[in-house]
Amino acid sequence: MVVDTMRSGATGKDKWQAKSLRSTFGNQCMSQLPTSPSCGFGSAIREATDRTYVSPDVDRANCRSRGGNNSQGAIYKVQNSLGPQSLSTLPSSPVSGFGTAKRPSMATKSGVPGPGAYKLKNTVGDQFESTKSNTPKLKFGTALREASEKIFISTDHEKSGYGKESPGPSAYNLSGGMGRQVLSDHESLPSWQMGTDKRFQYDFIKRTQGMPGPGQYKIGSSSGKQVFSTKKSAPTINFGSSTRDSVKKMFISVDHEKSNYGECSPGPTTANPSKGMGAQQLSTNESAPRWGFGSGKRLSGYATDTPGPGEYYA
Repeated sequence: MVVDTMRSGATGKDKWQAKSLRSTFGNQCMSQLPTSPSCGFGSAIREATDRTYVSPDVDRANCRSRGGNNSQGAIYKVQNSLGPQSLSTLPSSPVSGFGTAKRPSMATKSGVPGPGAYKLKNTVGDQFESTKSNTPKLKFGTALREASEKIFISTDHEKSGYGKESPGPSAYNLSGGMGRQVLSDHESLPSWQMGTDKRFQYDFIKRTQGMPGPGQYKIGSSSGKQVFSTKKSAPTINFGSSTRDSVKKMFISVDHEKSNYGECSPGPTTANPSKGMGAQQLSTNESAPRWGFGSGKRLSGYATDTPGPGEYYA
């Protein structure tokens, strides 16, 4: 900071504050201090520098480097090559204009019909005068587009149209393979029909009236014993009524009997063995002697008519 003591009458701290307000940059107020050079941002546009003339060599170098940057571009007006030319070096080409003279009056009558007063014959189509030939004429066809596909051109063209005229799935009715065939190249198979004659027109109609209807009679069974003597009874098989124990008692052979050992024997505590004492039931067993108490009356020889003690009155 620059110390300014000549113009400032302050002392001490105030003098220091006054000195600190002066900048050494920019224009200096004191003539004894030189002003340092300063630089600023220019306000001119950049294109202005390109227009500054330096020398012919610089201009030619700029034209070569920038490719004609100094030309006017598409904002200039090109002179018309028709009509009068402004430059004397260019010749003016002849021009034509509408005349300004008056036309003849329409009031004068003549034998020539005016515009729209006569009918011109068409040069296209049929000509009425024989001296003129009819030119060929074209018209829009009225046929459908599908008709053009039916025109035969070649075999290869026909292959591209395969399937176009065919019906879609389930859209056609196939003829049956049975019965009368519509196509002549298919052979019709033999067929049968129900007769149209009336039923029950024969002599057995009276016989059927006396017969029982369905479910009104009992049909004899073909199995078992036949009622009619003209029919043979077929052999029948029944379930036996005998018990199984009787089958085991049938003798077949000694070896078969061995398989039945013990089946007819009594089980434990169920047998009643005969006693070894007393009379034996089996003849092969000898009965042992035994004794018993007699049943005769005792002292039958000593019996008297004398009453016993207490049986009489003394």
